[in-house]
Amino acid sequence: MLKFLAGVLFIPYVTFADTTVSPDRLEIISNLKQEIAKQYVLEDKNPAILDSLKILSSSEELQLVSGDKEFAEVIDSNLKKFDKHFSFSWKANEKTGTNQSSESYWEKLERKNSGFSKVEILAGNVGYIDFWGFDKVNSNSTERVANVMAMVSDASAVIFDLRNNGGGHPEMSQLISSYLFKNRTHLNSIYWRYSGEVDEFWTFRKVKGKKLVDVPIYILTSNKTFSAAEDFAYSLQSLKRAVVVGEVTGGGAHPMRFLDFGNGFVAGIPYGKAINPVTKTNWEWVGVKPDLISSKEDAFNLAYFTVLENLVKAELSFAAKNEIENKVEELAMALRD
Repeated sequence: MLKFLAGVLFIPYVTFADTTVSPDRLEIISNLKQEIAKQYVLEDKNPAILDSLKILSSSEELQLVSGDKEFAEVIDSNLKKFDKHFSFSWKANEKTGTNQSSESYWEKLERKNSGFSKVEILAGNVGYIDFWGFDKVNSNSTERVANVMAMVSDASAVIFDLRNNGGGHPEMSQLISSYLFKNRTHLNSIYWRYSGEVDEFWTFRKVKGKKLVDVPIYILTSNKTFSAAEDFAYSLQSLKRAVVVGEVTGGGAHPMRFLDFGNGFVAGIPYGKAINPVTKTNWEWVGVKPDLISSKEDAFNLAYFTVLENLVKAELSFAAKNEIENKVEELAMALRD
């Protein structure tokens, strides 16, 4: 039998936080929607993007967010469902009088050798170039590229390592590619929504130093390879000038511009799209698909092994052939493990 205890039931007084999105944040979302409607390159996607932001602005997820950084992260995550080049971020205003202002991507590239972190000649006379970003083309970066390409100018093959390359400026892809073709070659085009015009990117007629027009080219990729790095890989692959080895890339083919929304909020809106002259399309969402598929970790060994297996067939001195055969055996064992 149930027994009921006589007494007083005390209900604690509970205060509930205001779960409405602040007017300031609603205004930011409204302004963001306006800019996307005006600038986003795939106009047919705009209704879905704007509807998603409208729904998000009254969602519980956004209502429960307190900090500006978390608010920006929710917006950013929502936008990236439509295009990986979308971005929305927040950063606290720098204190007046301090020298701790944040370093931009371009400033970091300028400070760190235009992104080139390693250049060497491997056993078998194979050039290896590892770089993490595509710098803007200027006198400094042009000289750095010339120095890098000079290092591998007499190599029998060259491996470009883009596994940790997040992209950058398409003109750097244009400059490096110019070393790899004898004749002026159409690499890529970009359609700009704001003007309705299409810019064509061709190899430059002249470069500093020696060209590598007959040298086999291999490109290493991972799922972190993105944007201009994908442009480089996709363009050379479509022109049958390079073999791509590794993982399918990130899938970002839409250049973006940054807009300041005030109070530390900055949005990146894709306003152009790549159009490859061979495929008539691009790598948006689908990524660049490797010719030789492997994990990010095995990509180098697989590419190097493939290069050497082809080089050993050429007419070589005894010492050169012996060096290659020994390295092939070593790489074969590593790939089997």
